[in-house]
Amino acid sequence: MNLTPVRLILLAGLLALAAGAQAQTPQAPATAPDRPADERPAITVDREAGTIDLAATMVALEPQWLELIATTQGGREHEAIVTVAAKPSHIHLALVTLGLEPGHPIRNRREGDQIVSDPPTGPELELFFVYDKDGQTHETPAHQWVLDEQTGEPLPACTWLFAGSVFRQWQGREYYMADEAGSVASLVNFGDDLVVRQTETTQDSDFQQLQINEAEALPYGSQLTLRIRVSKPGETPADPDGPSDKPSPDEP
Repeated sequence: MNLTPVRLILLAGLLALAAGAQAQTPQAPATAPDRPADERPAITVDREAGTIDLAATMVALEPQWLELIATTQGGREHEAIVTVAAKPSHIHLALVTLGLEPGHPIRNRREGDQIVSDPPTGPELELFFVYDKDGQTHETPAHQWVLDEQTGEPLPACTWLFAGSVFRQWQGREYYMADEAGSVASLVNFGDDLVVRQTETTQDSDFQQLQINEAEALPYGSQLTLRIRVSKPGETPADPDGPSDKPSPDEP
């Protein structure tokens, strides 16, 4: 596997993983309650199970316009369900260590007089929220915490892709754009997404349709885990909690 595109920023991630990167204290919005300090490891990789666990914190306060499952602390928190302490470039490297090679986020190109969008590509993933409730540990597909305002139902089961974000040059320096924007796991296409839902919807065409599913989600400030699992070919996304949990960019 050619790791050259990962470059120095992802090699720095390897050092952080080896050292056991620790979560930092989240910074709450001025209008929100304080969040507890989180001393869990930011990333835990289980190569045998094909999973990556990310220490996460609930930041969705009430029904709101969602565009991401997860962002970084200080990123697009007002559009996300959770924040994670890990840097997207470190998560990228963790996915590479599981044997995956990234695809690409949505991107635009010119064909004659027309602008054509190439949809996002990449290995398929599954996303889950893992949390303790009523004395039991639950692993719930992340899409079930998203409500489709038009149907009034949870977002149907969907496929997630390891798009791998993009690099940009600016004033002689190279940037991994998901680190800059906090696009960890996106419900719509921003064009700099690390992980993105397989959809043609972009940040400009989602019409504020997706909201937090208050009936399922945890309260603001709750600590939980965002689990990324590598999908196996031909495997249907799991629904571990059973039928009671009803499943229902442009470039920068």
